[in-house]
Amino acid sequence: MIDLSVTAGNVLAPPKRWQGTLRDGVSWLLNYLPPVKRYFLEMRFKPMPQYYGGALVREGEAKHSPVGKMFIQPKVTLENGDVTLLDNAIGANFAVIGWGCNPLWGMSDEQIQQWRALGTRFIQVVPEVQIHTAQDNHDGVLRVGDTQGRLRSWFAQHNASLVVMRPDRFVAATAIPQTLGNTLNKLASVMTLTRPDADVSVEKVA
Repeated sequence: MIDLSVTAGNVLAPPKRWQGTLRDGVSWLLNYLPPVKRYFLEMRFKPMPQYYGGALVREGEAKHSPVGKMFIQPKVTLENGDVTLLDNAIGANFAVIGWGCNPLWGMSDEQIQQWRALGTRFIQVVPEVQIHTAQDNHDGVLRVGDTQGRLRSWFAQHNASLVVMRPDRFVAATAIPQTLGNTLNKLASVMTLTRPDADVSVEKVA
């Protein structure tokens, strides 16, 4: 990362004039290649940070698991038609996000109360074409449309229908409805969460 920072500094403030001219020329050419330009502007070449300990529940091989990695930041369509970033819909909270399913399925009433006490947002993602159709809404669940199709691709890639996301936008766990309750119990144990009616609640996030 230090070498990357030094290189970025040399690009922004090249030590030689001809290097600055070359930089400007390449920048101009990239206007005709939008995907390549976005790749550099968004610095997608940076190594993806990943946690291996802390508030995580990891299943399977770490190399291929999204757990401990940052979740994507796609756009979503709200039921009123507004388009916003998923980050804005969640706020600075934990989130349980379900693809096409009610994220409360598989959770006991005690678990729902425990995680709501933390301010956890429960979000059901559906294909955008379905966001404007009448469907059963679940109390305390925000339904959003997958504006760009990125969420469907993410869940398909990782073979999961539910993801638990931390306030720092890193993936704490993945699950399916049948395993969500057990997964949340493991995460609560790692974070040493107390019951909602207890006097003190301690939260540990790496």
